[in-house]
Order: sequence, then structure tokens, then C-alpha cells
Amino acid sequence: MTSYRGVEAIDCVGMQPVVEPDLGLCDNLKPNRFFGTEGKRLSRALHWQGPLFFAKDKVHMDLLQQSAQAWKEITEYRYLFTYGYKKQLYPINLTFSLKDYPHLAGFQYMKDISLPNYSSAKIADRILEGKILFEKVQEAAQYGNMIKPRLEALVHLKESLDNEFNLYSYMPRMYPFITGIKADYLISSHFNVDNFIFIIKANSQGELKCDFLCCSIFEKGNRDYEINQRIRTLMKKERIHLPSNTTNVLLDRLSAQTKPNNTPSETPVITTSDNAKSDSQ
Repeated sequence: MTSYRGVEAIDCVGMQPVVEPDLGLCDNLKPNRFFGTEGKRLSRALHWQGPLFFAKDKVHMDLLQQSAQAWKEITEYRYLFTYGYKKQLYPINLTFSLKDYPHLAGFQYMKDISLPNYSSAKIADRILEGKILFEKVQEAAQYGNMIKPRLEALVHLKESLDNEFNLYSYMPRMYPFITGIKADYLISSHFNVDNFIFIIKANSQGELKCDFLCCSIFEKGNRDYEINQRIRTLMKKERIHLPSNTTNVLLDRLSAQTKPNNTPSETPVITTSDNAKSDSQ
């Protein structure tokens, strides 16, 4: 296997109330002041703080903001996949980090445009704060072919992992085309949209052998990355919410195999787990 690691709310919009002794009213509430100097201050504040007001409202988000929000949300989870091969079980512990977002979102294909310089781990937050604009990203020459498919796939990543998908051992030498993607496994989802999710073994010292990261993700284009790949039988799929340390069993064929024939199958339940713990297409 290949190893690679590839609101603050504004109180009164910052205005200081001035109480008039004769009226007992806040001077900032006077119409002539509000639509004058203070009105301009309000407009400026809303301009800079606007994206934060809608940080939780995806209806008001553009595609770049939706992808950043989706990635921030999924960093609160890890997935544990267990697949069977030749009568043995193999675990895949999939985790997500904020610092991986820029690469997955295709920032490596934006070298022809000028963007603010932030650390990788802060890019998603800066997008949601309105400091990196979607309109600017769209100016990149490779936006349509290389960037947009990645943003679209990131938006649907969680639903792709939560629902049925195909798991393959990734073997690029079997393709009838050449690819530079380095990975260990390929997840192919056809839920709502067709997504390819490539995962690779983590390379940090001290991490478990079953720890993996998402190293590339994009919507299906002209190339079929499922062709000639060896499918693996997924036996169990668990989603662990890290802040609460709760586990949601999304698929469990292992329990079904060990039950007596006359025992009715049970609906998966949420349980608490004590020990749960560079690419170009």
C-alpha cells in the first residue's frame, strides 16, 4: 500500500448610545442620525460581517462556502469501515482535518489568481468569514474542469459516506488511462450525485495502521475510476461523533451473520463507544 499525507455578534453595530436628558432616548435611534453617519457605519458592518450572519444558513451560501461548511461539519466525525477479504476482516478508520480542506477543494489549481495568504487549517474559516470570495475563485482558468467538481463533491461528502457506496482496493495500474492520484482505497458513491472519494493511509508517526485520510474527491467526469478495480465487501459501517463520543451504526452485516436463523433482525441503534476512538485527474 502507498502511504501519503498529502460571531462574533456586533452590539448595536458598535455604536455608543447617547442619552438626551430631556427625552431619555438613545440619540442613535434618531432617524436623521441613523440614515446619516450611523447608517453608513451599519452598511459597512453588514458588508464585512454578512457572511458570519449566514454561517449556518446554507440557502444564502455560494458553492465555495457550502463546501467549507460541509468540511468543517465532517471534521466532527470519524468513520469506521470494516470489510471482508479472503475470510479476514480489515478496518478502515477514516478521519478528517481542517488543514486538508484546501487541497481537496482544489486550491492547487488556483495558482493563476491572487488569493489572501492563510494557513491551510484556517482556509475554511476564512471562506465563511468572506475573506476568500467565490467570485475570485471562479476566475481561475481551471475552475470548471478541476475546481468545481471538487467543491460539489465536498458538499455531498457526508451523505455519500452515510449511504450505500462501493469500496475498492485502489489499483491505478489497471486503468486504461494514466492518473497521478496516489491512494489505497476508492469509494464510489452514486447517491444523489456520482462521487469518487480516494482515501490513503495516514503517515504520521504513532498512528494506527488502520488510520486513513481523504486525499482526493471529485464528481464523476469523463473518466470511470471504478473500471477494473477490485471491489471489497463492506461488512460494517459506523459513524462516530467525536464531541459526544457516540456511535451510529449505519450498516452491520456482521451481527446478522452471527444471529440464529429464528432471531429477528434488529434496527441499528446509536450507542456510546468507550474505545472508539497530490493529485491530478
